[in-house]
Amino acid sequence: MSGILVVDDSRLNIAYLTNVLQTAGYEDIQSAYSAQEAYTILGIHNGQPPRKPASVDLILLDIVMPDIDGIEACTMIKSLAVYQDLPIIFLTADRVHFREAFSAGGMDFIEKGGPDYELLTRVQSALKLKKEMDARKAWEEKVQTDLQLAKHLQRSVLTPPLTEPGIHIHSWYMQSSEVSGDMFYWKMLNPDQYGVLLIDVSGHGIPAALISMSIRSLLDGIVGLYRKPREVCAELNRQMRHLFGKSRRTAYFTAIYLFIDRNKQEIEYFNAGHPPGLLLMQDGSPIKLSGTTVPIGIKQDMKLDTVTVTYDTPTRIVLYTDGLVERPGLSIHTGIEKLEQYAQSLHYLDNEAFVGKLERLNRQRDDDICILSIELE
Repeated sequence: MSGILVVDDSRLNIAYLTNVLQTAGYEDIQSAYSAQEAYTILGIHNGQPPRKPASVDLILLDIVMPDIDGIEACTMIKSLAVYQDLPIIFLTADRVHFREAFSAGGMDFIEKGGPDYELLTRVQSALKLKKEMDARKAWEEKVQTDLQLAKHLQRSVLTPPLTEPGIHIHSWYMQSSEVSGDMFYWKMLNPDQYGVLLIDVSGHGIPAALISMSIRSLLDGIVGLYRKPREVCAELNRQMRHLFGKSRRTAYFTAIYLFIDRNKQEIEYFNAGHPPGLLLMQDGSPIKLSGTTVPIGIKQDMKLDTVTVTYDTPTRIVLYTDGLVERPGLSIHTGIEKLEQYAQSLHYLDNEAFVGKLERLNRQRDDDICILSIELE
């Protein structure tokens, strides 16, 4: 049921308007003979809004009233967040104040003495608009609640830090919106062998998050069964094509996967269109773990090239998504160079502190950002 508040200093006008509205079937009608009385009904005290808005869906507001006129009252009501979407129709005997009235936030006007059908038509239109606005706000609130839940669920499946003798893995994760297409994962295959994966799904928001969560649900099985980069890459591509290959829009993700063998001090990896990982050793320049194949999901028969590098301990490996190194007006190559220099300057830090410092490289937060640091000793 729609609540209507009629505000007019004339009892005769209020009686007339109330009769017309009730005859048309509107039952929840309140009246106020001054702006101050209207404030009381709306729960406004000393210019402060109520915790919960009053059950009023429309105000019919006289412009010319003593003490506080309709324009001033409208300005006050509309200044409060709880009533910003409340429609106000002005009642007036002339059009002198129209510009001020609409500037104050009024949505329409009714000329006193006009036909009843005009009054009812404007009231019906205003109440329909209010109903649509309330439905939109309820939908937006539900979406925000659902996004918060999705954000919590997405964070809950992220692999926790790993601290084992001779290997430490820490991460930093930041979504540009409520959910993200970035995802990381690592698994201890045995005390000397580890699989580490970082993916970045194309796009942002819910579509990218749905894809990343779908892939995440498969990783225990894929990495645990296939282990080696060539086989992991092939299975990820097969699953991606199976799940999303028939969609209108091409769905794909970039990825870098490392198979770390601590006994051999070797790292075998594939890089599917992802920014190069960095292998940082105490002596010498960083080694880039550059691209070996196209992003996953684009081609049915993709190249399954891998690269093997050896390392000396202590060594740190940095993996990241492009949000860390992309900046407006700068090429991604410049961003990667800055990352190299900055990462080398922090080599003295322990792994967790190192990640905490590294995330400061890009504070703009315009993109999803994910950072992994693997310390091998």
